[in-house]
Amino acid sequence: MHPPEYMTPEPRSISLEKSQDSRDGILKAGIGLFARRGFHETSMSEVAREAKVSKALIFWHFKTKEELFLAVLNRLLEPYFIDFAEEVGILDERAQLRKLVQSYLLFIRDNAASVRFFLGQLLHGEKVPEELATQVMKLYDAYRELMIGIVRRAQDKNLCSRDIAPEAAAGFMVSALNGSLIGFLFTTGGTTDELDRAVTMLEEWLFRDPAPRSAEGGKAVA
Repeated sequence: MHPPEYMTPEPRSISLEKSQDSRDGILKAGIGLFARRGFHETSMSEVAREAKVSKALIFWHFKTKEELFLAVLNRLLEPYFIDFAEEVGILDERAQLRKLVQSYLLFIRDNAASVRFFLGQLLHGEKVPEELATQVMKLYDAYRELMIGIVRRAQDKNLCSRDIAPEAAAGFMVSALNGSLIGFLFTTGGTTDELDRAVTMLEEWLFRDPAPRSAEGGKAVA
């Protein structure tokens, strides 16, 4: 006698496919909730309701809310890095830099609530889960390395000033950009237009024409 159909074990391939589908649904729900409400105000129960799954299934995929947030963060940033890598070969260095910065700004704007929470924790000296902080710093370092590479290639082609090391130039630009973002996130008067102006200023600073050289001593003309 055969067991009822509902008791028949699912083929492993189907089970794995359903598992991936449920994970994707949870991540999609998490992306929306974290973006609207931020990390602190979002509960796993809300994610379960939004994803139309049980809370137990969420904890089967993600042991903690921090782990879910990390997965959401990686899912959000992945297309930016992939798109950038695909287009880098057809853009000049100035366009590459603008695209890289625009991707960064888009991420901040789309996920302002969660970014505000994370930065607020750091600015107020509150403890951030070590795994979360480590992963965020890895992403931050990867972004900075992309910027360093652009600056180095631009300097090699004499497209921008060579009077500052690529690492220092990238560090200055990231710091200036982050300062503008903090103003945008934590002040009532911050606007996206101000961010755009900050990006333009940084771009013009980096890609300013190299100082002309005198014929006599090879020094910059005053």
